[in-house]
This record gives sequence, structure tokens and C-alpha cells, in this order.
Amino acid sequence: MSATTFPAFLNLPSELRLKIWTYLLPGPRILPIRFSRTTKSYITPSAPPALLSISSETRSLFLAHYTLLQLNPSYDSTIYIDFALDTLFFEHEDCSPGGDLAADLRICEARDRIERVAIDAHLWEILRLFRYDALSEIRCLTGLKNVALVLRRGDEDADEGLGFFTGNEIRFERCLPSQERLRRMFFEGPATVEQEISQCRWYVSTVKWELDHGSGFEWKNGEPPAVQMWLR
Repeated sequence: MSATTFPAFLNLPSELRLKIWTYLLPGPRILPIRFSRTTKSYITPSAPPALLSISSETRSLFLAHYTLLQLNPSYDSTIYIDFALDTLFFEHEDCSPGGDLAADLRICEARDRIERVAIDAHLWEILRLFRYDALSEIRCLTGLKNVALVLRRGDEDADEGLGFFTGNEIRFERCLPSQERLRRMFFEGPATVEQEISQCRWYVSTVKWELDHGSGFEWKNGEPPAVQMWLR
């Protein structure tokens, strides 16, 4: 018997086997969400969980903790989620069959169970061109605990230690509406990393203000979700 095999494993009591298999559960994940126009289904670039394909025993264990996520009931999905642990990350323009993420989330049967959402900051800008309401994608997620706007730093260095931004400080004079930023990018070239960070801070503050001062919201946790900026 080699150091990597254990033929007697199947002879162990099922309770012990399941306890061992539990260590292969993925744990908290950030799941990029995309819609494949080839397969007409929701997919994620993340590797599929191994427990799904080892045996019927491991598959049953996995499905006891994870649920197949169908954002739009008209389309299939290959994404399994633990709502208590995983973050849905909308990081690409192809995250919705019709290009309207807010509409998909409104008809998602599991929308009340989604607790953590992250949206790429540049995708968020694009979405605002079609839906000006800053809360369009999150107002129907009544179980939401955390929402993050994700800024990709690219090849340049950003401010060290920035990490997470909660919207408590802001320099408004450096913030521009999305339409103005698009105009400047066309005529003046891409913004610097520092400008992108400042702009994303403003977006975070906007969402936080809307959540704190908006009316008609009924959050399952009794309070609005935390809002952060992530640097990636």
C-alpha cells in the first residue's frame, strides 16, 4: 500500500467516512458568475467541487450543503453555492443573458438567500448607464449581508494598506459621473490608478448613503448590508 492510497477506506463506518469527506468541502469562495452564450447557461471559471464526482456518497454530502444557483429560471446553471459562505462575483459584462443583471436578480427564486455579492467597479459603471438607480442590483436581495465593488489594480501599484473601504471618507472634487468619465477616457485616455480608486470610493459612498437613507427596505437581518471596496 502506497502512502497515497488506503484500500480499507470503504470498510470504515459510513459516519467516519462522511466526517473525512467533510474536509473536502470547499469552504468560503468568491465565485465569478458568467453567462455562456454557447451553452445558454450560467457558469463559473472556478474549478468544479471534487465531491460532486467522486461517488454517490460524496455527491449526497455535497448537495446537503450546496444548492444549484439559477439566477434566471429560464436558463440552466452549473454553479453550486453555499449561501452562508460564498460570495457571488459579477466580474464580466457577460453575467446576464439579456444584459440586465437587476432583472435577473429580481426573478431569481433564491434571491432572499443570497448573502454576499461583489460587482466589478467597471461593470457597475456600465450597468448605471442603463439603470441609474445605484441600488438596482441589490434592493431585491433582502438577505444581503455584504456588498462589495471590486477594483482591479492592473499593473500599477495602488495605495498600500487600502484593502477595504467602507465609505466613511471621500474627496468629492475628484469624482466624476460615469458619462463624464467615458468622455474623458475617449478624449484624454484611461484614468490613472489613483483616479480609479477615488472614483470607486465615490461609488461605495453613494451605495452606502442610499442604503442608509432610503425608505421601503425590509432587510431580513434588520439592517442594510455592509458596503466595501475591494482591491484585486
